[in-house]
Amino acid sequence: MKKIFLSSLFVFTAACLAAQIKLPRLISNSMILQRDIPLKIWGWSAANESVTVSFLNKEYSTQADAKGNWMITLPKQKAGGPYTMKLKASNEINLADILIGDVWICSGQSNMELWMDRLKYKYASEIANANNAAIRQF
Repeated sequence: MKKIFLSSLFVFTAACLAAQIKLPRLISNSMILQRDIPLKIWGWSAANESVTVSFLNKEYSTQADAKGNWMITLPKQKAGGPYTMKLKASNEINLADILIGDVWICSGQSNMELWMDRLKYKYASEIANANNAAIRQF
């Protein structure tokens, strides 16, 4: 009897955890969204679950598909921030320090992987005088 109870409890707990809304790593605190284009926010939840996104004093809703995939397209916004965003389904996620501005995609080889910490002695003055909290790196 004890084994059946523990097994049932495990299955119930796993099902509850699987039903929670989840986000990709790109959609997180301190993210930056591209200005002047519709903003796509997406993630995963339980199948057919209702998902609501609250952003800039407006609410947007959708329903996940049979596999739990969902996406909400927010209207284009001007540059600004920092803002907050609340995502709600069977759980709630609050994101903070969101900026809207220009998103740049850079590519390359090893030069794109260079950590600024490696250059802290060579460019100490530039690093010490850098004052732009609006620059984000993912």
